[in-house]
Amino acid sequence: MPYLIDSDWVIDHLADLDEATQLLSSLAEEGIAISVITYMEAFQGVERSSNPQEAQAKLDAFLEGVPVVPFSLAVARRCAVLRETLRTRGRRVNSRALDLLNAATALEYDLTLVTRNIEDYRDIPDLKIYEIATYPYG
Repeated sequence: MPYLIDSDWVIDHLADLDEATQLLSSLAEEGIAISVITYMEAFQGVERSSNPQEAQAKLDAFLEGVPVVPFSLAVARRCAVLRETLRTRGRRVNSRALDLLNAATALEYDLTLVTRNIEDYRDIPDLKIYEIATYPYG
């Protein structure tokens, strides 16, 4: 599985936005996964939904074909090293803690991160980012 899908694309897919569904479908052929962080953010959407049962059913259906990459000690160590590297370079760390956990997950499992939140990830050494030219909802 070469792609780690960030929360923005998952949330749009669960909201039935065609562009997100098309992108995830095309990438699924090569293999996609989400991190525990993305799962948490998607599940928060279930909690705030006006119809939590329907939202949970959509999330469950999505997860039938998409594995959740576990948070491990190796990911935690990689994230700690990444945070310290960025901190010593004068870069933001605390305000993007969840993004850095996602980045560390992608790095540890050698996955390309699929996100629209590119600016928060550009300064992360060795992180592969899947960039899409245009997206009407981002």
